[in-house]
Amino acid sequence: MRIKIVLKQRRKVEELPINTGYLIASSIYHTLSLASESYATDLHEIGYGKQGERRHFKHFTFSNIQFPKKEIHKEKIISYSNYIFFMISSPKEEFLQNLVMGLFQDGLFRIAQSYFEKELIETLPEPIFENKMSFSMMSPLTLSISENVENGVRRKHYLRAHDERFPILIRQNLMAKYESLTGENFGFDEADFQFEFDQAYIQKQEKKGRSIEKLITIAAGSEKQTRIKALECPFTITAHPELIKIGYECGFGDSNSMGFGMVKEMK
Repeated sequence: MRIKIVLKQRRKVEELPINTGYLIASSIYHTLSLASESYATDLHEIGYGKQGERRHFKHFTFSNIQFPKKEIHKEKIISYSNYIFFMISSPKEEFLQNLVMGLFQDGLFRIAQSYFEKELIETLPEPIFENKMSFSMMSPLTLSISENVENGVRRKHYLRAHDERFPILIRQNLMAKYESLTGENFGFDEADFQFEFDQAYIQKQEKKGRSIEKLITIAAGSEKQTRIKALECPFTITAHPELIKIGYECGFGDSNSMGFGMVKEMK
């Protein structure tokens, strides 16, 4: 399920960091805690997963915030908007129910030092999931693996669009999310799985001197600061509709609960 949250800007001008994903994620957990503190804590610290499995998922993602009237100045967003909005997606009804309840209890949503008022919460229709679908990004897509460097030291390696491992790891990621969500192994043959970035789009961006690669700073200026390499590019996926639906609702790739991997269907 997917909802659209419209927020009213309380002041005529608001100044926000250019990378708001970490801040929105923090506000989401705070809003959840207003409805159920235990649920918010369990989701943040544990998440969803099969008992005994190391890897757990949060099973939600959200889009970049849309500012109808804005300027970008020195890594800051200067918003002159009356209203801003973003989308949140999750297959877990309890997540969305607690989020909506929390928003109605408080009526405010904080991003950095700015407070916005709840204006509208709208449920959005889902697409019809088919074996082959094309999507554009509503937030950047990131995918990484852990690699040995030297002397047993491991580091995170972010995959680039042309990496031949990308389709394999996307498939494994979707299957792991399916198993985490359902508690069952994915029982369909995925021999025909395909995942392809839009090469025409990439070439068009290159001709304009632009790159589909983005470097996103999380928790800038804090002890938790980290940089995530991500991609913004349409793609086409061929897979079982259940796997595609998992990606649509939970997010494709990694770090979905930090605002990565949300997509919309291209028609």
